[in-house]
Amino acid sequence: MLISSGINAEYAFFLFQWAFAATAATIVSGAVAERCRVMAYFVYSFMLTVFVYPVVVHWGWSSTGWASAFVDAEDRLFGVGVIDFAGSTVVHMVGGLTALIGAIFLGPRTGKYVGGKVQTMVFQSSTFQTLGTLILWFGWYGFNCGSTLGLGGVFSDVAGKVAVTTTLAAASAGVTATLIGFMAEGHIDISRTNNGILGGLVSITAGCSVVDPELAFVIGILGGMIYYGSSQLLVYLRIDDVVDASPVHFFCGMWGTLAAGLFAEPTNVKMAYGTGSCGLFYKCNGNGGKQFGANCVFILAVTAWVGVFAVIIFGVLSLLKLLRVSGETEKMGLDLKEHGGAAYEMTRRKSVWDSFSKDKKKPRYESHRSVEPTEGVVIENPNGDTAPTTTAVITA
Repeated sequence: MLISSGINAEYAFFLFQWAFAATAATIVSGAVAERCRVMAYFVYSFMLTVFVYPVVVHWGWSSTGWASAFVDAEDRLFGVGVIDFAGSTVVHMVGGLTALIGAIFLGPRTGKYVGGKVQTMVFQSSTFQTLGTLILWFGWYGFNCGSTLGLGGVFSDVAGKVAVTTTLAAASAGVTATLIGFMAEGHIDISRTNNGILGGLVSITAGCSVVDPELAFVIGILGGMIYYGSSQLLVYLRIDDVVDASPVHFFCGMWGTLAAGLFAEPTNVKMAYGTGSCGLFYKCNGNGGKQFGANCVFILAVTAWVGVFAVIIFGVLSLLKLLRVSGETEKMGLDLKEHGGAAYEMTRRKSVWDSFSKDKKKPRYESHRSVEPTEGVVIENPNGDTAPTTTAVITA
């Protein structure tokens, strides 16, 4: 058994919940990147993990929480309790909503919106982004399958189904986001694929143990659509969420919890929760409507709690001038100014392939100044010339 009884079980359960709390806090960092003070990061991470997240996790998963399905039958919300198996709302909506409010208070990065037009901001590495997505996808099996809190008897059966539904939702969402991006933008964008995958993972997290595989596939497709649509909505509203943290975690997290209230299959609910509930699209002694209602109420309660707290946290930081870095620091780069050095070595070294170039005098880098150049960090081309990292592109 993964979680048994005694003091050792308490240690394991603490570590599991510690990882969830850390996840909720780190979601925020991507949305506020490139202009948030490191001290503000420490403050909101502390407040989120110490005061905000523990209240939500108590509501939804504790044996005494008002919305929990793990309390006595007569004490459950609407007689059924919320279905949020691995944290679409408990973890991802908490982090995603905080990220959204933080991005609003910070405002967009310098150069993101110029003359009413959206400017594409260059990022460091699509390769690293893709690698990070694959690492997250792999780690998601630990979160979702591990949320059975056991690996023996019926727990192993539930964990097996969770692994399958998690995989299907991630894959279908990734393909959906890629195709929508291609149809709307005219090219395949790997960042859309990566965020689509993450949106699918978030979407299935609430119902991974209670939905059937074919519906997990559908949930992923709709999750990919919701991710792309909410990402475009933020652009329309001129909200600069650097890595689309809130579309992935808040909007897809909300959809995931609603989907669990719609598609929870009675036999699966019995195995995972030991209750006689089901989703709205099934018949189980009238509990389908109650289950969907319980999930909706939980979403609203968490949104209100997290939203108010996040406004207070970022509002106070903003009033105290502790939230956003100066324009000079943003232009130079936070790594150089706040952390004492660049995170990436951006100098190009000569490759063996350079010796095969037909036109050795032709520069491989061309400068397109769409945003302010970053000071102190340059790319060197084969001729010894330099170009700002924010504007360099490879040419044939």
